[in-house]
Amino acid sequence: AKYQRKLTVAIKRARQMALLPYVAGE
Repeated sequence: AKYQRKLTVAIKRARQMALLPYVAGE
């Protein structure tokens, strides 16, 4: 459960990083 939680946080962070360029481009 601990490992899964870390993975989820990493995915969330990666998603935000991927979304940032889109928002900046607009």
